[in-house]
Amino acid sequence: MRKIKSIFFKYREIVMYVIFGVLTTAVSWGVYFLLMLGGRRLFSIPENDAVSAAYLALYTAAQVISWICAVLFSFFTNRAYVFTDADRAMGTVRQLVRFSSGRLITLGLDYVITYAGALVLMGILGADLAEAAAKMIAAVAVMIGNYIFGKLFVFKKKKGKEN
Repeated sequence: MRKIKSIFFKYREIVMYVIFGVLTTAVSWGVYFLLMLGGRRLFSIPENDAVSAAYLALYTAAQVISWICAVLFSFFTNRAYVFTDADRAMGTVRQLVRFSSGRLITLGLDYVITYAGALVLMGILGADLAEAAAKMIAAVAVMIGNYIFGKLFVFKKKKGKEN
């Protein structure tokens, strides 16, 4: 048990980032898939349609809304539970602006990987599974990018505090 505790404390930041990253992903995907499923039904968009203007408008709206929900959840949990040694002198609003800026970059990454991946995988897996598989691939790339950006540009350690 002591060994597990020592490993946890040694890698606490990464462990907590992964835990809250998974929760952030759940928030993002939950909002995204609810909007996509509801939107397809509401606007009568066929399941195999991934190229019409109606689909692209719904897809874009779902991506943006799920991104906003995930960014807010992630910012406050990362600030409170992950990067606890971060310098707070910057202030919450300024940190949120920086955080959101980095997340805009990974939103673009998520958008491209999910859309392109779904198109590539659609013939193999079908529309719904292709989209879910592409979303999983995108999530890994996004999580890594977000951690690096957060660690280097948003939640920098206090001066004089080492890892």
